Amino acid sequence: MTRLARKLQAKRRGSFSIADFATMANPFVNTHPGTARTFRFLPLALLGLILAACGGNAPPPATPATPAATPSPSPAPAATAAESESAAAAPAPVPEMTVEQLIKAAGTAFGEKRYIAPPGNNAVEYYLQILAKDPKNHIADSALREMFPFATGAVEQEINGGELDEAGRVIDELAKFDPSNYTLTILRGKLDAKRKQAEHEQQVAAAAQAAAARAVADQANAAQRAAAAEQAAAEKAAAEKAAAEKAAAATPKPAAPEPVAVPATPPPPVTTPAELVKSVAPDYPPAAIRSHQQGWVEVQFTINTDGTVSGAKVLQSEPNRVFDRAALDAVRHWTFKPRMVNGVPTVEQATRRIEFKY
Repeated sequence: MTRLARKLQAKRRGSFSIADFATMANPFVNTHPGTARTFRFLPLALLGLILAACGGNAPPPATPATPAATPSPSPAPAATAAESESAAAAPAPVPEMTVEQLIKAAGTAFGEKRYIAPPGNNAVEYYLQILAKDPKNHIADSALREMFPFATGAVEQEINGGELDEAGRVIDELAKFDPSNYTLTILRGKLDAKRKQAEHEQQVAAAAQAAAARAVADQANAAQRAAAAEQAAAEKAAAEKAAAEKAAAATPKPAAPEPVAVPATPPPPVTTPAELVKSVAPDYPPAAIRSHQQGWVEVQFTINTDGTVSGAKVLQSEPNRVFDRAALDAVRHWTFKPRMVNGVPTVEQATRRIEFKY
């Protein structure tokens, strides 16, 4: 750093260039290759810091003359928070600033990372002002070339973030320096696509809002029509009821019919369902035991007046046919107390499900 300090001291009273700062930074970059990318913008940063700290030899900006006192107008509304922040920002460049003053302002903006924003008070616009005054100024030209990747990257972030107007403004500013730049062409295409997408989304949202409004209106109209129809139906029913009452009042009442003798209803029969008194468990098929099968059989049969079973048959079974024979053999050996109707034995049809589990 001793060599760098000597060069800065030697150049303190002269003008600095990007080449001077690149020369001073190159020994460190060449010694540490891994930091080459970090020190790519070291010349611009050093230029900004030197000019911001020392002020260079540039004279201060001219102070505009104070106008004569005039009658104070009516009080203006209080400034909003946004206006206060705008007023607090540094002043934008004015045409009266000299090249030296613009270089100093650009260095300050660069040091504060105001590369492209806020509008009118950023490094890019200051360097463009310098080139407008001095088209061959190598400091501004080199600075803009070095800042171009930063600026285009920031523009892409603005586009991705939906700040389309700000992105368009920065693209227009950068085009003043390099109108045929390929990256700017790509960014313009992306910006146009984003604007079309935003316009399409606005149209879709507007259409959805209009459809929702129509749906609400249709619902309100349907409710009104339903209310009107309900009221008309109520009025019609009231009119019909009044007409019926009037007609009934005008019609003579017939004589009451003589009472008719109703025969006595016989009492319901006394019924007792059949009751199982002897059950025989089914034999488990050996094949089902060997294959570890379980299941059930639903059997329908007739309970005779003497309590015996006849006509046994399988309605359904699971698994099919595995347990059918064992279930039928068991049911045929069952004995019931027959069904009784008014004390008389009666035949009854019955259904039972026999489970096979082990």
